[in-house]
Amino acid sequence: MSHNETIELLGAYLDGELNNKLRQDVDAHLKTCPDCRQELHLLQQLDTVSKGISKPQKDKEYWDSFAGRVKSGIHRQMAGAQHKEVYNMFQDSFIRPEKNMGLRAVVFPLSLAAHAIIAALLVILPLLSTSELPNVEVYSAFLAPPPPPPPPPPPPPKKAASTAVKRIKPVQTQTAFEPGKLVAPVEIPDQIAEEQISDIGVEGGVEGGVEGGVIGGVLGGVVGGVLGGVVGEIEAPVRAIGDIKQPKLIHRVEPVYPEIARQARVAGIVIIEAQTDIYGRVNSVKIMRSIPLLDQAASDAVRQWVYEPMIINGRPRGVIFTVTVTFEIK
Repeated sequence: MSHNETIELLGAYLDGELNNKLRQDVDAHLKTCPDCRQELHLLQQLDTVSKGISKPQKDKEYWDSFAGRVKSGIHRQMAGAQHKEVYNMFQDSFIRPEKNMGLRAVVFPLSLAAHAIIAALLVILPLLSTSELPNVEVYSAFLAPPPPPPPPPPPPPKKAASTAVKRIKPVQTQTAFEPGKLVAPVEIPDQIAEEQISDIGVEGGVEGGVEGGVIGGVLGGVVGGVLGGVVGEIEAPVRAIGDIKQPKLIHRVEPVYPEIARQARVAGIVIIEAQTDIYGRVNSVKIMRSIPLLDQAASDAVRQWVYEPMIINGRPRGVIFTVTVTFEIK
């Protein structure tokens, strides 16, 4: 048993209120603890002193006459002029009732009823005024699906060839004509004859036809026709080596720097082998030196480049050459 537990049980130990087990534990602790023995000795001395004090005793006559003395005292207070007020049992209470409690008890339900009436009026009055109600519009778009789109217009009719050709009457001038010298006309004609339009060819072209002309050619040539007037004899492209120089660049399109390559800080030179057609346009490219993030941008730009057509022995030829596209991070 601990020291503190023994100190708490000393009083009960001295009065004989402990059971046998606790009493034996206290006895065992008292044999080993001098402080607890001293505390027990002090309690025994106090108990001895308290038992030596005699209790005050009252005579029997005193208690027998107690009721009569209380009754006579009450009669004296009621008869005396100085003790007319009745004693209030709550006069020493710290609770003070609030003033005007009765008035507040009447005003509260009236205020509650007034607030309820005002709230009801705020809700009902707007419902009674029908002049400001919004107009509800019903749109047919929500009731039926939209109509189908109109059919496309028919293709325009073919333009018929004009049979009649207006001719311009020659202007008679009186000025002397000098060979090799341009002379302005004296009078400007009011009308100019339209050129005769040939019916040769089909609008929109024919599948398998020749770009810029017709099969067999047209007298005088066709814009975009093959130089030399022979169709189907386009020779193979030549490489720009030795005496054959790389054609002159006419139109250059700068490559678009890919954003992913810019963020990755990728730069360098992409080498491309380009091949032009007889018109100087790049029709095929081949990557010779690759930078994966920049190859596509370089190829797209080179495909839009236009070179001066290469003429060899009086005939246009395609050319194969290499170009470099440089990407720099500024």
